[in-house]
Amino acid sequence: MSKLHDRDLGMDRSITRRDFLNGASIAVAGSLLAPGWIVAGSSAKSASGSAADYYPPTLTGLRGSHPGSFDVAHKLRDGAPGGFGTVADTGEIYDLVVVGGGISGLAAAYFFRKKAGPKAKILILDNHDDFGGHAKRNEFHHKGRLLVDLGGTEFIEHPSTYPPEASALLRELGIDVGQAEEVYDRDLYRSLDLRGAIFFDKETFGADRLVIGGKSVPEPKRSYGYGNLPAELAAPTGDRARVEAFVARTPLDERAKREIVELFSESKDHLPNQSRAEKQKTLAKISYQ
Repeated sequence: MSKLHDRDLGMDRSITRRDFLNGASIAVAGSLLAPGWIVAGSSAKSASGSAADYYPPTLTGLRGSHPGSFDVAHKLRDGAPGGFGTVADTGEIYDLVVVGGGISGLAAAYFFRKKAGPKAKILILDNHDDFGGHAKRNEFHHKGRLLVDLGGTEFIEHPSTYPPEASALLRELGIDVGQAEEVYDRDLYRSLDLRGAIFFDKETFGADRLVIGGKSVPEPKRSYGYGNLPAELAAPTGDRARVEAFVARTPLDERAKREIVELFSESKDHLPNQSRAEKQKTLAKISYQ
């Protein structure tokens, strides 16, 4: 579909685990602020007929997945007739077609355009009526009140951990990451005596069981979103006895319990005979798959 060579764009190369993880960080950074060249919903109109006041949360009560965004996928899942309907060739030609307007799709389009030039034609397809995927907040209208809850962005890591490519993207988009330190309350769950928990369902684990964690701890300085995890698993505490006590209350088998305890309470070197440089070289050769 494009005059650009696939080889020049790296389409002939496999993706390593390291490249995938770096790309994921880039995608997260790209989702924090949509660039000016992305325009969404300009032709959509609200019930009143005005595009200016078109705002999906007001119409649906929830920002994110909503009735209409998943209907076709559910039809395909259930084997119902209809599917995608009639397919017609529109005659349109694009240099890049991105399926999914979430954090990864937006980042892919951004970097493609940066490399291919401003004249590149890019089509972004999504089943929602706005961009961002899960990287957005959820809004609920309940009894006349607007309630706001965290979306997928709750688990975005602190920008200090981003690779150079993602950090550069933040600067290009003019995002002030310092604001997060000013508005994020790391002691909120602790102050309200709220505790994280994990629910194990009977169909998967043989019994319905809610395992509630201990008293929450303040979140690490450079991490966000640990408040809804059990305190025993919220951070690498190294407190083996505490992790064991929590895991013992789960309906997991003994092998799984041992592995979880090891994961959260031990620092194990899986490549003990290699130097740091050798380990990095080894990991770079391991694909994500």
